[in-house]
Amino acid sequence: MDLQSSELPVILRNLRKEAGYTQGELALRVGLSRETVSAIENNKPESLRTLQIEVVKKWWSVCRTKAKEETRNNFVNQIVGYFKFITDRL
Repeated sequence: MDLQSSELPVILRNLRKEAGYTQGELALRVGLSRETVSAIENNKPESLRTLQIEVVKKWWSVCRTKAKEETRNNFVNQIVGYFKFITDRL
């Protein structure tokens, strides 16, 4: 999947917001800086290129219980294409 056309940053932002976390709060929970969370959510190519599945899995586990079903479904569909793997790895 092309990094430029990826919806992953938007979906990650939606997950965070629906879970009720600020960028700083989420950063603490997933082990990133607030600046890195911001760069990922703002689709900065250099941040997306270094985005690893472990970070996305933490982001997902922190936010999924509070996110809307539609956002959770969008996340799963997007992540499968982005990392090209089956969903049971989440």
